[in-house]
Amino acid sequence: MLGLINEILDLSKLEAGQFELYEEDVDLDIVIRASKRLVEPQATNARIQLFETIGGTLPLIRADDRRIRQVLINILANAVKFTPQGGQVRLARFVRDGELVITISDTGIGMAPEDIPKALELFGQVDSKISRKYAGTGLGLPLAKHLVELHGGTLTIESELNVGTTVTIILPSSRVGARPAVLSPLKAIG
Repeated sequence: MLGLINEILDLSKLEAGQFELYEEDVDLDIVIRASKRLVEPQATNARIQLFETIGGTLPLIRADDRRIRQVLINILANAVKFTPQGGQVRLARFVRDGELVITISDTGIGMAPEDIPKALELFGQVDSKISRKYAGTGLGLPLAKHLVELHGGTLTIESELNVGTTVTIILPSSRVGARPAVLSPLKAIG
């Protein structure tokens, strides 16, 4: 219940233009590992395999750590929730043309392409016989999309019924920075 109230408050702030990001240099690898750890028990219980494809070492990004975690947890949890037992959820992240790209794909129930806009609306849930059995508020995806856009990025969804869904997050190159060099310890002089 507290989570639902917080999501509604976050959305109200976003819509009123009163939402502030607390930006810092964020190590996305740490954020991804923490987000996966939170979703792994749900995946294990549902007998769903959770994979990560690493495209090399990522640079730090300038972002709101808490909000990026919120986005990843929402999308990963949805992917697990809508994937039948024995399915797979894959997370990939890489830099392409200076932009940071994160994809989360599942082998879940999917949705018809014409239903994707509805899934991104507040309280919008795709109504089908299959999806009705899954509880939800219809706030997770719209909130994730707003938070990504607040970072200057995009969140898009591609899906096919009975095949699965891929959510792609792209953060602009202005958010992607160089990973600081690792300093070696100083040697004693004399």
